[in-house]
Amino acid sequence: MSGIIDLISKGGVVMIPIFICSVAALAIIIERFIFFKKYFIDIEGFFDPILKFVEDGNIDKVLDHCKRNPNPLGRIIEAGLDEKGVPRWKLEEKLSFAGQEEINALEKNMRGLEVIATISPLMGLLGTVIGMVQAFNKVAEYQGQVDPSLLAGGIWEALLTTAAGLTVAIPAVVMLHFFDRKKEKMAFMLNKYGTQFIYTMDRKFYPESASQASSWEI
Repeated sequence: MSGIIDLISKGGVVMIPIFICSVAALAIIIERFIFFKKYFIDIEGFFDPILKFVEDGNIDKVLDHCKRNPNPLGRIIEAGLDEKGVPRWKLEEKLSFAGQEEINALEKNMRGLEVIATISPLMGLLGTVIGMVQAFNKVAEYQGQVDPSLLAGGIWEALLTTAAGLTVAIPAVVMLHFFDRKKEKMAFMLNKYGTQFIYTMDRKFYPESASQASSWEI
């Protein structure tokens, strides 16, 4: 811990917001890891009984299955069926709205991680520029009669902020892409099984519109 404090003090005041960004990025990454681990389930295994219940015309069993197995797809279907006998357009609307809420949950804190990944190297560069200005200001102040080792030490300390900024930004960018891929995969699965649910409901409860393409999408 003392080594980190020593580096922060040598890098200057810009090291403080970079350190804060590193702590925030780590917190977001841990939170998203835990979230996605709980979020991802066997969607296909969960969905198969729902198709059977719909084909049997037993909506109550569908709702009971969703309540006993809480997951994103179940919450979407449950939101669409919370009222009995809803028209097809309203069912699609409710499913779409619930699906968007699930997507918003997937994207939670990811914008913050994106901001950290963007500004960390910029703050590092700013710290380096400030340090270089101070170092060369000494050269001008002593009219070039400066010990080269002293000048090199000043430049080394100035470059610390760039190194620190990149150290924060690189893993943040990697994890941002990793979580974004997870989000896209889950969004695709929710769209896929949500559309399949609509088609199955069409055949059983809305035969007059079974030939129409579903417009539901999240």
